[in-house]
Amino acid sequence: MPSPHSGAADLLAARAQKARVPTMATLRVTDRCNYECAHCYQEHERKPELSFDELVRIMGELADAGVLFLMFMGGEVFMRRDADELLRVAHELGFAIRLKSTGHHITDKRADFLQTLRPLEVDLSLYGANRHAHEEITRQETSFERTVAAARRLIARKIPVVLKCPMMNSNAGEVAALEALAAELGAEVSFDPKILAREDADLAPTSLRMTGVTLRAFYGGAMGAHLEREYAGAEVQKLNDLGTHLCGAGSRGISIDAQGLVWPCNILPVPAGDLRKQSFRDIWHGDALDEVRNLTWAKLSECNVCELRPYCTRCHAMAMVEHGTMYGPSLEACRHAVVVRDTLRERGVIPATETAMPPTWSRIDADGQHEAHDKRRPRLLRVLPTI
Repeated sequence: MPSPHSGAADLLAARAQKARVPTMATLRVTDRCNYECAHCYQEHERKPELSFDELVRIMGELADAGVLFLMFMGGEVFMRRDADELLRVAHELGFAIRLKSTGHHITDKRADFLQTLRPLEVDLSLYGANRHAHEEITRQETSFERTVAAARRLIARKIPVVLKCPMMNSNAGEVAALEALAAELGAEVSFDPKILAREDADLAPTSLRMTGVTLRAFYGGAMGAHLEREYAGAEVQKLNDLGTHLCGAGSRGISIDAQGLVWPCNILPVPAGDLRKQSFRDIWHGDALDEVRNLTWAKLSECNVCELRPYCTRCHAMAMVEHGTMYGPSLEACRHAVVVRDTLRERGVIPATETAMPPTWSRIDADGQHEAHDKRRPRLLRVLPTI
């Protein structure tokens, strides 16, 4: 679900997208993390990272290109000893800063520093409203107390905080308690019901997905009201338009990893360039991103004849990593689309006649373990071209 602070940014980004001007960028400044979260899609190998000077140069190029919103993330950002100085430079360059963190390293001193930057938002990963639920996932003792303490420190300094919670079978029952904790802290909370495979195509994290029964309870329960608000009065046919561009990857913004490689987004393995060899402007205006930018429903096999498009939040990256191509469905998105549609129908938001099933249904596992049914999935993710 989108961040409550993202509305104005999304509107600006949509306008900039038409003019092909980048407004958002993500800097993944390190792959290192001191947590071992069970669901994490990232690889945490110790690869050579961009130097401080390289990152300063890159931030300058982003500013010159028109980027306004800059997201810092890792790994864990504060595993870099120069993280504070990098944030200071970003502030001096005039970026609206967002930050993703576990909160583990946000002490009172660092919270005082962050207050001087006036960040747009700090996203803190929190997987449950109690120590057991959270630390079952982080596998790090004291991590619950540290994250909650970080939230309190930031909120006391009037820094907007969003508690980010990927939803798994193990923590699906935490929604109401997390909403209550967020209200008590003065934070917002955002739930992400989709668990990704790892960026190396290892499917292990997908075993943590909500089962079919749990997924229906999730959408039909606490999330039902959110769905009603989202779809009430929506012009469903517009959502169904075959010409609709599905994603802002590579058009609204861009992602830069800790080695300086540029990607359409954090999780889509389509290389666009190397900032150690090319300028950001050359990469942005080059041809490498056009394949992603130009994807519409009409170009996606099976999706282009599916009647559930209005309820689908298909992800290019999930389709590619799990099924080997961007040009077909993401079976996990199909699973969610059916449950979302059924929930809306049961709540009277859409007509009772909405009963169609996706053309992929015979390959979908109710518990999200689609590889057992999808015989089309290649044994290995296709080899990506060398930049």
